[in-house]
Amino acid sequence: MANSLPSSSEDLRRSVVDLLWRQWSALGVAGQVAPGGSAAVDPEALLLVSTVFARHDARLFDEIADWLQQNGDWINLLRMARLQRELGLGDVTVLGALADHLTQRSAHSKWKGFAKKPPQVDQPVPLFPHLPSPNRTDDIFRRWGWLRTPVEPCGLSKPPRTNQPGAFLLQLRALFGMQSRAEVMAWLLAHESGHPAQIARETGYFRGSVQNVLNELEISGHVFATRDGREKRFIAPREHWRFLLTWSPDGSAEFPQWVPWAVLFTLVRRFHDLIASPAFAGYSADLQSIELNRALTPLINRLSAEGYRTQDLAEIPGAQAVDRFLIRLYNLLAELGL
Repeated sequence: MANSLPSSSEDLRRSVVDLLWRQWSALGVAGQVAPGGSAAVDPEALLLVSTVFARHDARLFDEIADWLQQNGDWINLLRMARLQRELGLGDVTVLGALADHLTQRSAHSKWKGFAKKPPQVDQPVPLFPHLPSPNRTDDIFRRWGWLRTPVEPCGLSKPPRTNQPGAFLLQLRALFGMQSRAEVMAWLLAHESGHPAQIARETGYFRGSVQNVLNELEISGHVFATRDGREKRFIAPREHWRFLLTWSPDGSAEFPQWVPWAVLFTLVRRFHDLIASPAFAGYSADLQSIELNRALTPLINRLSAEGYRTQDLAEIPGAQAVDRFLIRLYNLLAELGL
């Protein structure tokens, strides 16, 4: 079992980095990677997971930093902070260094909340683990505990590509603003109808704010409500909203799929960190299975509650638990069209 662990973690890491390239490309990051998939990108979850996995591709990391300099206002900072607190997704020191860089320009002063408290660091470590320590280092990243060459934005990033399904959420933010209304509409158009509590849980907002948004949308005459027991179920008839399908000239395409990216990325990160741990490699097969299920079951249950087929991920016993979980995780991603 121990022999299979390094290749498992490396294969997973490469797959995640490839997915990050495709998602950031849809949002306007410069690169030759063709955006793919039919799911809407979650910008906040994407940035958080990128603080961990984009460190394994220096070019991707620097393209993200460049995109933030030009498009950082499209990130909902309150929502990102809530996702980070709730799920522990991302690396707060890497995010802090990126935010610190952004606040050097007054246009990005709102990022100061993420750049307030650099940690006390005795010995900074390389930001990019696959590269040697640089001779010249970036002062801001060093203050946050990381060694890398000075950041030099190239200015090649574009605005969000609204002709791509992946940028759908940012398209809605351009129409409706940076509050919860954009996520509520993206979720409704992916599912067609839902309860306020469910929508709030899956979009990362408080139920009260989502309920208020839905009540206001109902007044518009383009969202309707029906009673489902004691709860209201809200419906967004898709034929009312097909003008939003800017990547489909005849409006015949489907609305982008809503994927709980923050939960899914947290699941991937926990699995990756677990199997990459030297201590885990020394465990017996049974103990590896126990640790795998203990660490991942809460997230698997949450995905299941949100309607995703996760029974294959649960309670994987005994020998080859890691390899079998990895295969099943890839299968889940494939089912989601990712």
